[in-house]
Amino acid sequence: MPAETVAEKHSLCRSSDGGKPSDHCHDMELGEILSLRRLPALDGLRAIAVFTVIIYHFGFESVPGDLGVSAFFVLSGFLITWLLLKEHDRTGRISIRNFYIRRLLRIAPAYYGFLILVYVEEQVRGYHWDWSLLLSGLLYIVNYYNAFNGHHNTAIAHAWSLGVEQQFYLVWPFILCICMRSGLVAASWLIAGIIVLVAAWRSFLYLGLGAPPSYVYNAFETRLDCLAVGSLVALCASWSKFQTLAADLSRLPVLPLCTLGLLLYSRTGGSEAYHYSVGFTVDSILLAIFIMQILIIGQRGVWSWVNHPVMVYLGLISYSLYLYHLLGLGIGRRVASVSWPVEFAVSMLVCVLLASASYWIIERPFLALKGRWKTGV
Repeated sequence: MPAETVAEKHSLCRSSDGGKPSDHCHDMELGEILSLRRLPALDGLRAIAVFTVIIYHFGFESVPGDLGVSAFFVLSGFLITWLLLKEHDRTGRISIRNFYIRRLLRIAPAYYGFLILVYVEEQVRGYHWDWSLLLSGLLYIVNYYNAFNGHHNTAIAHAWSLGVEQQFYLVWPFILCICMRSGLVAASWLIAGIIVLVAAWRSFLYLGLGAPPSYVYNAFETRLDCLAVGSLVALCASWSKFQTLAADLSRLPVLPLCTLGLLLYSRTGGSEAYHYSVGFTVDSILLAIFIMQILIIGQRGVWSWVNHPVMVYLGLISYSLYLYHLLGLGIGRRVASVSWPVEFAVSMLVCVLLASASYWIIERPFLALKGRWKTGV
């Protein structure tokens, strides 16, 4: 397709920045979608992921909240690799320095603002952090604090997943650069090998050595496969056979529901031995399929709600929503315990207000600085 035609089609489709999608969007293939500056449906997928976690933590334990975290892992792996590959295509290299600066501006200000607020709030309420919890929070290693101590009753217990992602950001550019030296195809096979090795290692730890669930659930080296699955999709997305497969899996609006059905069966229908061994990997693959399906067919029809302005906004503040949701749920529980519908409504409102304040006061000003180092998602 001529470059001019592609550009014209791109201008007609809504990205995460908003705007109404036109009827041309359904003709776009995966390769064309991934050439956009921002990906359509991205914010809607983020909103789905974060509210899966929030609803679970509110008290609906039948909702598999950890799938929301796994979705964030797959999205992070995919998006980071997609951005790095776009930079490589544009400049012929990957600037690890600029990557770290962008990640620092994107993540650290809101996180440390949250950490300070939660620390003060819990001190006032009489919950005193021990030095190891405080240190793990400051150094982004809450995942290993949880791995050895279990999930603790504090508003930063969920920061374990942020630790996993931060550790991924530290090592992934180097791994990707090394893999890319052999070409895209070889890099894809090497990343696939990493996924298999991590799944095998986690299975050995849990089934062979009897490692506790808290370790295999929280540790970086046992959850890297979830992020690597997303990275593998980004690497394979330029292949014509992969694009054909993605198109076939997205041909009918019902197919994402089939993927979700398989995902729920994998997560809830298997044993603990399955879940803590290969289950995380299978779930991540199904989540990656669902993400590709929504990217392709989320522009119009029954799935267009993922691009609704409300979903876009909730996706924009999803990072802060994840940060503050335990604090917001706690406030809602204390001030509106009349009935669960009222408590739920108030809790959701408090979560959105806290996240919005964090986004506009802290995140947004620092995000504006990313342009100096070529902004990304």
